Amino acid sequence: MQSTLSSKDKTVTNDSFKTEIIAGFFTSPKRITSKFFYDELGSSLFEKITTLPEYYLTRTEISIFERFLPEMAAAIGPKATVVEFGSGSGTKTRMLLGHLLHPRSYIPIDISRETLHRSAMELSIQFPQIEICPIHADYTEEIRLPGLRAADGRTLIFFPGSTIGNFTPPEAESFLRRAASLVGPRGALLIGFDRRKDPRILEAAYNDSEGVTAAFNLNLIRRIDDAFGIHIPAENFKHYAFFNEAKSRIEMHLVSLEDQRFSLDGNEIFFSKDEHVVTEYSYKYTSESFQMLLKAGGFEVERRWTDPKDYFEVCYATLAD
Repeated sequence: MQSTLSSKDKTVTNDSFKTEIIAGFFTSPKRITSKFFYDELGSSLFEKITTLPEYYLTRTEISIFERFLPEMAAAIGPKATVVEFGSGSGTKTRMLLGHLLHPRSYIPIDISRETLHRSAMELSIQFPQIEICPIHADYTEEIRLPGLRAADGRTLIFFPGSTIGNFTPPEAESFLRRAASLVGPRGALLIGFDRRKDPRILEAAYNDSEGVTAAFNLNLIRRIDDAFGIHIPAENFKHYAFFNEAKSRIEMHLVSLEDQRFSLDGNEIFFSKDEHVVTEYSYKYTSESFQMLLKAGGFEVERRWTDPKDYFEVCYATLAD
């Protein structure tokens, strides 16, 4: 049987990129939204980050999947449609699809067009019986799913990798409510999150000894410069990441090493020496606080799995009554 590989492209344009960058540079503190990390180079750097010894998150989550995927698949049931936000390279996707019973459709949604279509093509070869429809879009905005073959099973939102931590708690609640609106009355969510732990372990994961996370962070400046030709060198910034105990989050910043000024679409933007630009928050939850977040977003936890060190957790949740 041949797979069906179709595509829906909700274009993430340079105009929308520029609009958000300008808006972020006129907030206080300045911000660059973390979703813009993932151009082709950024996606490649992140894949390298996941292999670093300090970055426990990916290998820990994968170990949970390796141990408990049969239980997860049994909870999800047969003939599922899987919708994945921020699909990336698809490593965990392959694991999930390989364990599900007769999955009908897979809809990956990603902001990086190149990574999205490469992964979708590879999956269509590996799983020829599954209808695959990649959507190039910003999944933090409203998404409309394409019409696919009728399925008897549930629609599952698959959101591994602790990306939920990049949202502030109010943003995460709104995001979960939008996800709940996509899945229908029998819908479900399989989601990973990073648990709160020793700050030394957390900070080491975002300040690796090889400097890959720093390169990943600084690539934001290179991406802006390449897109708009504003002549602002990445070498004028440094990477800085730390755990904010009061907010229970890792913060990643870019710090300006000197006074600098540039123009973007007629807007004069000034950085003072030592000024910080926030590029990412990564919230860390306890099991109890995350279950409360899911409940506020319209989901009820049915099953949860963790690793022997309780570093990471994967939850299976269905729509709350």
